[in-house]
Amino acid sequence: EWAGILGALIYAGYLSGTLILAFVKSPEVRLIVFRICLILGVVSTAIMGMTDNVWIWALTRFLGGLSGVGGMLLGGEFILGWLRRHGRQPDLGPHFVGIGLGISLAGLITLMMGPSALWTQQWLVFSAVALFLLPFAWLLTPRPPARLWPSERTPMDHPKRDTGWFWIFGIGYFAAGWGYAVGATFCVDILTSGGQSNSDASAVWLILGLATAVGALAGSIAARMFGAMPVLLVCMICQVLALSGFALHPGLIASYVAAIMFGGTFIVIVSLSLMLAGLHSPGAEGTAMARMTLLYSCAQIIAPVTTARLVTQTGSYGTPLMVAALIVAIGVVCMAWASTRAEKSSRTST
Repeated sequence: EWAGILGALIYAGYLSGTLILAFVKSPEVRLIVFRICLILGVVSTAIMGMTDNVWIWALTRFLGGLSGVGGMLLGGEFILGWLRRHGRQPDLGPHFVGIGLGISLAGLITLMMGPSALWTQQWLVFSAVALFLLPFAWLLTPRPPARLWPSERTPMDHPKRDTGWFWIFGIGYFAAGWGYAVGATFCVDILTSGGQSNSDASAVWLILGLATAVGALAGSIAARMFGAMPVLLVCMICQVLALSGFALHPGLIASYVAAIMFGGTFIVIVSLSLMLAGLHSPGAEGTAMARMTLLYSCAQIIAPVTTARLVTQTGSYGTPLMVAALIVAIGVVCMAWASTRAEKSSRTST
Protein backbone atom coordinates (compact mmCIF):
# COMPACT_ATOMS: atom_id res chain seq x y z
CA GLU A 1 0.00 0.00 0.00
CA TRP A 2 3.03 2.30 0.24
CA ALA A 3 2.83 2.93 -3.50
CA GLY A 4 -0.66 4.36 -3.05
CA ILE A 5 0.39 6.38 -0.01
CA LEU A 6 3.38 7.87 -1.82
CA GLY A 7 1.18 8.67 -4.81
CA ALA A 8 -1.36 10.34 -2.54
CA LEU A 9 1.39 12.41 -0.88
CA ILE A 10 2.40 13.79 -4.27
CA TYR A 11 -1.11 15.09 -4.72
CA ALA A 12 -1.27 16.24 -1.10
CA GLY A 13 1.71 18.42 -1.97
CA TYR A 14 -0.17 19.54 -5.06
CA LEU A 15 -3.13 20.55 -2.90
CA SER A 16 -0.91 22.31 -0.35
CA GLY A 17 0.86 24.24 -3.09
CA THR A 18 -2.48 25.39 -4.48
CA LEU A 19 -3.56 26.63 -1.03
CA ILE A 20 -0.27 28.48 -0.52
CA LEU A 21 -0.60 30.22 -3.87
CA ALA A 22 -4.12 31.34 -2.94
CA PHE A 23 -2.66 33.47 -0.12
CA VAL A 24 0.36 34.88 -1.97
CA LYS A 25 -0.74 38.02 -3.81
CA SER A 26 2.46 39.96 -4.50
CA PRO A 27 3.84 39.33 -8.02
CA GLU A 28 7.41 39.66 -6.71
CA VAL A 29 6.81 37.04 -4.02
CA ARG A 30 5.06 34.75 -6.50
CA LEU A 31 8.14 34.93 -8.73
CA ILE A 32 10.34 33.97 -5.76
CA VAL A 33 8.01 31.06 -4.94
CA PHE A 34 8.18 29.92 -8.58
CA ARG A 35 11.97 29.80 -8.50
CA ILE A 36 12.03 28.07 -5.12
CA CYS A 37 9.72 25.43 -6.60
CA LEU A 38 12.15 24.88 -9.49
CA ILE A 39 15.02 24.23 -7.07
CA LEU A 40 12.86 22.12 -4.76
CA GLY A 41 11.81 19.93 -7.67
CA VAL A 42 15.42 19.08 -8.50
CA VAL A 43 16.46 18.50 -4.88
CA SER A 44 13.45 16.32 -3.99
CA THR A 45 14.12 14.15 -7.06
CA ALA A 46 17.78 13.69 -6.19
CA ILE A 47 17.04 12.68 -2.59
CA MET A 48 14.86 9.82 -3.85
CA GLY A 49 17.98 8.16 -5.25
CA MET A 50 20.02 8.62 -2.09
CA THR A 51 17.96 6.64 0.43
CA ASP A 52 15.52 3.76 0.79
CA ASN A 53 13.83 5.20 3.88
CA VAL A 54 10.11 5.33 3.10
CA TRP A 55 9.53 8.24 5.47
CA ILE A 56 12.07 10.35 3.61
CA TRP A 57 10.45 9.24 0.37
CA ALA A 58 7.12 10.38 1.77
CA LEU A 59 8.55 13.84 2.51
CA THR A 60 10.23 14.18 -0.89
CA ARG A 61 7.10 13.07 -2.76
CA PHE A 62 5.07 15.67 -0.86
CA LEU A 63 7.64 18.35 -1.70
CA GLY A 64 7.77 17.09 -5.28
CA GLY A 65 4.02 17.58 -5.64
CA LEU A 66 4.17 21.01 -4.02
CA SER A 67 7.02 22.16 -6.27
CA GLY A 68 5.37 20.66 -9.35
CA VAL A 69 2.10 22.54 -8.95
CA GLY A 70 3.94 25.74 -8.09
CA GLY A 71 6.08 25.53 -11.21
CA MET A 72 3.18 24.61 -13.48
CA LEU A 73 0.56 27.07 -12.22
CA LEU A 74 2.86 30.04 -11.68
CA GLY A 75 4.67 29.43 -14.96
CA GLY A 76 1.32 29.34 -16.75
CA GLU A 77 0.17 32.46 -14.93
CA PHE A 78 3.29 34.43 -15.91
CA ILE A 79 3.07 33.30 -19.53
CA LEU A 80 -0.63 34.09 -19.78
CA GLY A 81 -0.04 37.53 -18.27
CA TRP A 82 2.74 38.22 -20.79
CA LEU A 83 0.46 37.19 -23.67
CA ARG A 84 -2.32 39.49 -22.44
CA ARG A 85 0.01 42.46 -21.92
CA HIS A 86 1.38 42.09 -25.44
CA GLY A 87 -1.99 41.66 -27.11
CA ARG A 88 -1.44 38.01 -28.02
CA GLN A 89 -4.05 35.23 -28.12
CA PRO A 90 -4.41 33.82 -24.55
CA ASP A 91 -3.48 30.18 -25.14
CA LEU A 92 -1.59 27.92 -22.74
CA GLY A 93 -1.53 24.93 -25.08
CA PRO A 94 2.20 25.32 -25.85
CA HIS A 95 2.92 25.67 -22.11
CA PHE A 96 1.20 22.38 -21.32
CA VAL A 97 3.17 20.68 -24.08
CA GLY A 98 6.08 20.77 -21.65
CA ILE A 99 4.28 18.40 -19.29
CA GLY A 100 3.97 15.81 -22.03
CA LEU A 101 7.57 16.23 -23.11
CA GLY A 102 8.68 15.78 -19.49
CA ILE A 103 6.74 12.52 -19.20
CA SER A 104 8.23 11.30 -22.48
CA LEU A 105 11.73 12.26 -21.43
CA ALA A 106 11.43 10.21 -18.23
CA GLY A 107 10.29 7.18 -20.24
CA LEU A 108 13.05 7.66 -22.81
CA ILE A 109 15.74 7.88 -20.12
CA THR A 110 14.45 4.69 -18.51
CA LEU A 111 14.59 2.85 -21.84
CA MET A 112 18.09 4.14 -22.60
CA MET A 113 19.42 3.06 -19.20
CA GLY A 114 18.09 -0.45 -19.76
CA PRO A 115 16.65 -3.06 -17.39
CA SER A 116 19.97 -3.56 -15.59
CA ALA A 117 20.06 0.01 -14.24
CA LEU A 118 19.48 0.39 -10.52
CA TRP A 119 16.48 2.41 -9.40
CA THR A 120 18.81 4.69 -7.45
CA GLN A 121 20.73 5.45 -10.64
CA GLN A 122 17.51 6.30 -12.45
CA TRP A 123 16.45 8.85 -9.83
CA LEU A 124 19.89 10.49 -9.86
CA VAL A 125 19.88 10.71 -13.65
CA PHE A 126 16.41 12.24 -13.55
CA SER A 127 17.63 14.86 -11.09
CA ALA A 128 20.70 15.60 -13.24
CA VAL A 129 18.51 16.18 -16.29
CA ALA A 130 16.20 18.39 -14.23
CA LEU A 131 19.22 20.39 -13.02
CA PHE A 132 20.29 20.87 -16.65
CA LEU A 133 16.83 22.14 -17.62
CA LEU A 134 16.37 24.39 -14.57
CA PRO A 135 18.21 27.46 -15.98
CA PHE A 136 15.98 27.43 -19.07
CA ALA A 137 12.81 27.52 -16.95
CA TRP A 138 14.39 30.14 -14.68
CA LEU A 139 15.46 32.52 -17.47
CA LEU A 140 12.86 31.96 -20.21
CA THR A 141 9.71 32.26 -18.07
CA PRO A 142 8.60 35.91 -18.28
CA ARG A 143 8.71 37.94 -15.10
CA PRO A 144 5.38 39.27 -13.82
CA PRO A 145 4.95 43.06 -13.67
CA ALA A 146 5.52 44.82 -10.36
CA ARG A 147 1.77 45.44 -10.12
CA LEU A 148 -1.08 43.03 -10.80
CA TRP A 149 -2.51 43.16 -14.32
CA PRO A 150 -5.84 45.00 -14.01
CA SER A 151 -9.07 43.47 -15.25
CA GLU A 152 -10.69 45.16 -18.23
CA ARG A 153 -14.07 45.09 -16.49
CA THR A 154 -15.22 46.58 -13.22
CA PRO A 155 -17.09 44.50 -10.63
CA MET A 156 -20.35 46.34 -11.46
CA ASP A 157 -20.14 45.04 -15.05
CA HIS A 158 -20.22 41.37 -14.07
CA PRO A 159 -23.46 39.39 -14.31
CA LYS A 160 -24.71 37.29 -11.44
CA ARG A 161 -22.77 34.03 -11.20
CA ASP A 162 -24.47 30.64 -11.41
CA THR A 163 -23.14 28.83 -8.34
CA GLY A 164 -25.21 25.77 -9.20
CA TRP A 165 -23.34 25.45 -12.49
CA PHE A 166 -20.04 25.68 -10.66
CA TRP A 167 -20.73 22.79 -8.30
CA ILE A 168 -22.24 20.53 -10.96
CA PHE A 169 -19.26 21.17 -13.21
CA GLY A 170 -16.92 20.85 -10.22
CA ILE A 171 -18.16 17.32 -9.50
CA GLY A 172 -17.32 16.45 -13.09
CA TYR A 173 -13.84 17.92 -12.68
CA PHE A 174 -13.37 16.00 -9.41
CA ALA A 175 -14.20 12.83 -11.38
CA ALA A 176 -11.64 13.78 -14.01
CA GLY A 177 -9.02 14.17 -11.28
CA TRP A 178 -9.83 10.70 -9.97
CA GLY A 179 -9.37 9.14 -13.40
CA TYR A 180 -6.12 10.98 -14.00
CA ALA A 181 -4.67 10.04 -10.61
CA VAL A 182 -5.36 6.33 -11.13
CA GLY A 183 -4.07 6.21 -14.70
CA ALA A 184 -0.98 8.38 -14.22
CA THR A 185 0.09 7.01 -10.82
CA PHE A 186 -0.25 3.31 -11.59
CA CYS A 187 0.16 3.14 -15.39
CA VAL A 188 3.52 1.35 -15.42
CA ASP A 189 2.59 -1.02 -12.59
CA ILE A 190 -0.74 -1.78 -14.27
CA LEU A 191 1.06 -2.87 -17.42
CA THR A 192 3.75 -4.92 -15.70
CA SER A 193 1.17 -6.66 -13.52
CA GLY A 194 -0.73 -7.48 -16.70
CA GLY A 195 2.25 -9.31 -18.19
CA GLN A 196 4.15 -6.55 -19.98
CA SER A 197 7.90 -6.26 -19.49
CA ASN A 198 9.45 -3.24 -17.77
CA SER A 199 10.83 -2.07 -21.13
CA ASP A 200 7.42 -2.33 -22.78
CA ALA A 201 5.81 -0.49 -19.86
CA SER A 202 8.43 2.30 -20.13
CA ALA A 203 7.76 2.50 -23.87
CA VAL A 204 4.04 2.89 -23.21
CA TRP A 205 4.85 5.67 -20.70
CA LEU A 206 6.94 7.36 -23.39
CA ILE A 207 4.04 7.16 -25.84
CA LEU A 208 1.69 8.53 -23.18
CA GLY A 209 3.93 11.54 -22.71
CA LEU A 210 4.18 12.25 -26.43
CA ALA A 211 0.40 11.97 -26.70
CA THR A 212 0.10 14.50 -23.88
CA ALA A 213 2.34 16.96 -25.71
CA VAL A 214 0.45 16.58 -28.98
CA GLY A 215 -2.92 16.60 -27.21
CA ALA A 216 -2.22 19.96 -25.56
CA LEU A 217 -1.88 21.63 -28.95
CA ALA A 218 -4.57 19.59 -30.69
CA GLY A 219 -7.07 20.34 -27.92
CA SER A 220 -6.40 24.05 -28.20
CA ILE A 221 -7.00 23.98 -31.96
CA ALA A 222 -10.09 21.79 -31.66
CA ALA A 223 -11.62 24.04 -29.00
CA ARG A 224 -11.33 27.03 -31.32
CA MET A 225 -12.99 25.09 -34.15
CA PHE A 226 -15.77 23.23 -32.32
CA GLY A 227 -16.12 24.94 -28.94
CA ALA A 228 -14.58 24.16 -25.57
CA MET A 229 -17.42 22.14 -24.03
CA PRO A 230 -17.92 19.65 -26.90
CA VAL A 231 -14.18 18.98 -27.01
CA LEU A 232 -14.09 18.60 -23.22
CA LEU A 233 -16.89 16.03 -23.23
CA VAL A 234 -15.23 14.00 -26.00
CA CYS A 235 -11.97 13.98 -24.03
CA MET A 236 -13.78 12.80 -20.88
CA ILE A 237 -15.36 9.94 -22.83
CA CYS A 238 -11.91 9.00 -24.15
CA GLN A 239 -10.70 8.85 -20.53
CA VAL A 240 -13.47 6.37 -19.73
CA LEU A 241 -12.47 4.20 -22.70
CA ALA A 242 -8.75 4.39 -21.84
CA LEU A 243 -9.25 3.36 -18.21
CA SER A 244 -11.56 0.53 -19.30
CA GLY A 245 -8.92 -0.57 -21.80
CA PHE A 246 -6.22 -0.74 -19.13
CA ALA A 247 -8.59 -2.77 -16.94
CA LEU A 248 -8.87 -5.52 -19.56
CA HIS A 249 -5.12 -6.33 -19.42
CA PRO A 250 -4.71 -5.71 -23.16
CA GLY A 251 -1.76 -6.64 -25.34
CA LEU A 252 1.01 -4.22 -26.14
CA ILE A 253 -0.71 -2.60 -29.14
CA ALA A 254 -3.95 -2.09 -27.23
CA SER A 255 -1.90 -0.66 -24.34
CA TYR A 256 -0.40 1.88 -26.74
CA VAL A 257 -3.88 2.85 -27.91
CA ALA A 258 -5.12 3.26 -24.32
CA ALA A 259 -2.02 5.29 -23.40
CA ILE A 260 -2.50 7.58 -26.40
CA MET A 261 -6.15 8.14 -25.52
CA PHE A 262 -5.32 8.78 -21.88
CA GLY A 263 -2.29 11.00 -22.42
CA GLY A 264 -3.80 12.90 -25.32
CA THR A 265 -6.90 13.94 -23.40
CA PHE A 266 -6.13 14.48 -19.72
CA ILE A 267 -4.20 17.71 -20.24
CA VAL A 268 -6.96 19.00 -22.54
CA ILE A 269 -9.49 18.30 -19.78
CA VAL A 270 -7.41 20.32 -17.32
CA SER A 271 -6.84 23.32 -19.57
CA LEU A 272 -10.40 23.55 -20.90
CA SER A 273 -12.03 22.98 -17.50
CA LEU A 274 -10.02 25.75 -15.90
CA MET A 275 -10.74 28.06 -18.81
CA LEU A 276 -14.50 27.38 -18.63
CA ALA A 277 -14.50 27.89 -14.86
CA GLY A 278 -12.88 31.28 -15.34
CA LEU A 279 -15.30 32.29 -18.10
CA HIS A 280 -18.29 31.42 -15.89
CA SER A 281 -16.92 33.51 -13.02
CA PRO A 282 -16.24 36.94 -14.53
CA GLY A 283 -14.42 39.15 -12.09
CA ALA A 284 -13.31 36.16 -10.01
CA GLU A 285 -11.51 34.03 -12.59
CA GLY A 286 -8.55 33.23 -10.37
CA THR A 287 -10.76 32.20 -7.45
CA ALA A 288 -12.84 29.92 -9.66
CA MET A 289 -9.76 28.24 -11.11
CA ALA A 290 -8.28 27.78 -7.64
CA ARG A 291 -11.47 26.11 -6.39
CA MET A 292 -11.50 23.79 -9.39
CA THR A 293 -7.88 22.90 -8.73
CA LEU A 294 -8.71 22.11 -5.11
CA LEU A 295 -11.48 19.72 -6.21
CA TYR A 296 -9.12 18.06 -8.66
CA SER A 297 -6.43 17.79 -5.99
CA CYS A 298 -8.81 16.18 -3.48
CA ALA A 299 -9.59 13.47 -6.03
CA GLN A 300 -5.88 13.00 -6.66
CA ILE A 301 -5.28 12.41 -2.96
CA ILE A 302 -8.17 9.99 -2.40
CA ALA A 303 -7.87 7.96 -5.61
CA PRO A 304 -4.33 6.50 -5.21
CA VAL A 305 -4.96 5.35 -1.63
CA THR A 306 -8.32 3.84 -2.56
CA THR A 307 -6.84 2.16 -5.63
CA ALA A 308 -3.93 0.66 -3.69
CA ARG A 309 -6.33 -0.74 -1.06
CA LEU A 310 -8.58 -2.27 -3.73
CA VAL A 311 -5.57 -3.84 -5.44
CA THR A 312 -4.49 -5.35 -2.12
CA GLN A 313 -7.97 -6.76 -1.51
CA THR A 314 -8.65 -8.05 -5.04
CA GLY A 315 -5.14 -8.90 -6.22
CA SER A 316 -5.44 -6.98 -9.50
CA TYR A 317 -6.04 -3.55 -10.99
CA GLY A 318 -9.21 -4.64 -12.80
CA THR A 319 -11.71 -3.54 -10.16
CA PRO A 320 -10.14 -0.15 -9.24
CA LEU A 321 -9.73 0.72 -12.92
CA MET A 322 -13.38 -0.03 -13.66
CA VAL A 323 -14.35 2.00 -10.57
CA ALA A 324 -12.28 4.89 -11.93
CA ALA A 325 -13.91 4.53 -15.36
CA LEU A 326 -17.37 4.61 -13.74
CA ILE A 327 -16.51 7.72 -11.73
CA VAL A 328 -15.26 9.52 -14.86
CA ALA A 329 -18.44 8.45 -16.69
CA ILE A 330 -20.45 10.12 -13.92
CA GLY A 331 -18.25 13.15 -14.45
CA VAL A 332 -19.23 13.20 -18.14
CA VAL A 333 -22.91 13.30 -17.16
CA CYS A 334 -22.28 16.15 -14.69
CA MET A 335 -20.37 18.22 -17.23
CA ALA A 336 -23.04 17.65 -19.87
CA TRP A 337 -25.67 18.70 -17.30
CA ALA A 338 -23.66 21.83 -16.50
CA SER A 339 -23.42 22.62 -20.22
CA THR A 340 -27.19 22.30 -20.63
CA ARG A 341 -27.75 24.49 -17.57
CA ALA A 342 -25.41 27.15 -18.96
CA GLU A 343 -27.20 27.17 -22.32
CA LYS A 344 -30.61 27.58 -20.66
CA SER A 345 -29.26 30.37 -18.45
CA SER A 346 -27.80 32.10 -21.49
CA ARG A 347 -31.10 31.95 -23.40
CA THR A 348 -32.98 33.25 -20.36
CA SER A 349 -30.63 36.22 -19.89
CA THR A 350 -30.96 37.18 -23.56
